[in-house]
Amino acid sequence: MVKASAAKNSIQLEEDSLVVTLPEEWIAIDAAAEGFVLDMPYADTANFTHRKIYDCARCLLRPEAAMALRAAGKQARAAGFRIVIFDAYRPLPYQQKMYDVVPDKRYVADPAKGSMHNRGLAVDVGLADSSGKLLDMGGHFDDFSERAAYHYAALGKLQHSNRAMLRALMTGAGFEPYEGEWWHFNYRKKDYPLSVYLWPCP
Repeated sequence: MVKASAAKNSIQLEEDSLVVTLPEEWIAIDAAAEGFVLDMPYADTANFTHRKIYDCARCLLRPEAAMALRAAGKQARAAGFRIVIFDAYRPLPYQQKMYDVVPDKRYVADPAKGSMHNRGLAVDVGLADSSGKLLDMGGHFDDFSERAAYHYAALGKLQHSNRAMLRALMTGAGFEPYEGEWWHFNYRKKDYPLSVYLWPCP
């Protein structure tokens, strides 16, 4: 439920009786209500750093990117699938935590420079069937091997088809793919500065 707030440039979201206030320049995707699968490894230890980076799992994006993701999600559901959200906005303090654990610019952007994630304009996504079971994408999220590349040569027919379907859904909604990671998509139709905003947790 969304209610107008007396505070300027903010909205209030009621989540399980907890009222949290978000700045107007951010949109929170309610995965369960909107038909997405929220699977954010950085809110757990099951990620390439083996550390819990995020205090809790939330998908925040800039308004334009959020609308584009919702459009992609709607198309996915119409085809009998669901988009899986692995990562979205990543605050610079969390980027620093990640970089402190793995200071390798091949895998983690230097916080001094930042990334599209830190602007709220990038999403890491996959595909699931209507029940939420992940499709075979020919490699796992954040698998920084050659299998991560979209055009990895040793993909099976079904794996390539799944990657192609995900890419078609995302590009059709206005995102641009990153060739080195089948899961990563940027929204470049709008620009925002790097952000240190930390989302509230229950």
